Amino acid sequence: MRSTRAIGQNLCSESLNTLARSYHVMAHHQQLKALLSTIYPNSDLSSFSKRALHELINDSLLKGYVGEEIIKYLLIKDFFPKKVTAAFELRVNNSRIDFLAINGYTKSFEIKSSLDNLRKLAKQVSDYMKVFEYNFIVIDEKHLSSALSIVPKSYGIWIYRNKKKVVVRDAELNSQLDPTLQLSLFTKKEIAVFFKDYQDCSERILVNFTSDDINQKFKSMLKRRYEEKWTFIKTHKAAILPIDFHFFYHNNISPNIIYKTA
Repeated sequence: MRSTRAIGQNLCSESLNTLARSYHVMAHHQQLKALLSTIYPNSDLSSFSKRALHELINDSLLKGYVGEEIIKYLLIKDFFPKKVTAAFELRVNNSRIDFLAINGYTKSFEIKSSLDNLRKLAKQVSDYMKVFEYNFIVIDEKHLSSALSIVPKSYGIWIYRNKKKVVVRDAELNSQLDPTLQLSLFTKKEIAVFFKDYQDCSERILVNFTSDDINQKFKSMLKRRYEEKWTFIKTHKAAILPIDFHFFYHNNISPNIIYKTA
């Protein structure tokens, strides 16, 4: 098997964007080879194992791609050593938070890469402040000036410069939580678990529980819902390639099976 380093020259942004859009972890060996042949037309990939093809794609994207997947990977790496439960893509109203972490507090992270725009950011900020105790945007540096004019002062702002985290501003504790919106994020089964005697009526929950009670149960619910998935990728992190963590979080399949399957 040849090393991916023998091929991994820098790619133009168009090739990187094509690679990121077309790559799927579940692709077959021949599909991966066909994709890479369009990106590296002068390279001989005939001796590459399926794992090596995945590695070449991941290495190529890490070198030069500037999309959300790269920032998400860097963010995940920062949270692996911490005692948290984390999750991807929780829907809040009509928004979908990219990453959240739960320890003693809930923390939301909205990612805006170089390829993104900020058109939805004000709406997203408004939604997340109703649900999470600490809120952050993790942005490409080109968005910094515009983001400062959109997000409230309580919002934390992180950037990754040369793949190293830079804290532009830390987050402050949010005092605008909305228990009604928090309750709407529980499933019926979760309501039955956390509000046993009130599962038939959310209005009764709002009357019989304080906002702080609901927030505490909301945190417990999120931790219970996502702990197994987060533990899975932490346990298998040495075997999972950087761009693929999101897939394995949602599909708790052994990485060795996926990377070896033809």
